[in-house]
Amino acid sequence: MRRLLLLAVAIGAISVWGFTPGLADSGIVGGSFVDVPKNHPAYSAVQNLLSRGILVPTSSGQFMGDQPLLRYDAAVWLDRAIKNVEAKISATTDLTPRLTTLENQFRSLSSDLNKLSADLSALSARVNAIQQSLGQGGEVAQKAQLGVVLGLTGVILGLAALAWLIFF
Repeated sequence: MRRLLLLAVAIGAISVWGFTPGLADSGIVGGSFVDVPKNHPAYSAVQNLLSRGILVPTSSGQFMGDQPLLRYDAAVWLDRAIKNVEAKISATTDLTPRLTTLENQFRSLSSDLNKLSADLSALSARVNAIQQSLGQGGEVAQKAQLGVVLGLTGVILGLAALAWLIFF
């Protein structure tokens, strides 16, 4: 019976704690202001600034949105916002290694494209030689040459598209 009574008291305390906004987050950054209703048009903006630490509740957990903005308060808020942005900028990783890797990949693809172009020229010359040796069977050789040229062109265009995706 005593455990049941303790359980009922604990559930009651948790309910009061959870449903009383000022008590639940006690004005700590990241909670919510007790005087900003959830249906207010600025609620999400105020919550966003609170979660980023730009706005800080009063000791009673209030925003006091109906009070005039003092220049001192504006200066403090702007200072916090600027520090927030500067921290995010400084936290950005150095992109130099990534750019170097991409540049090397681009050079490799460019080299591969040049090799394929040279191979295509050599293959075209071989097809021409076969065509001339066949004489009247030139129509078959032309079709073969066209197939080879189209196939290699597709490979070259595919590599070019891959290079485009990697670098742009």
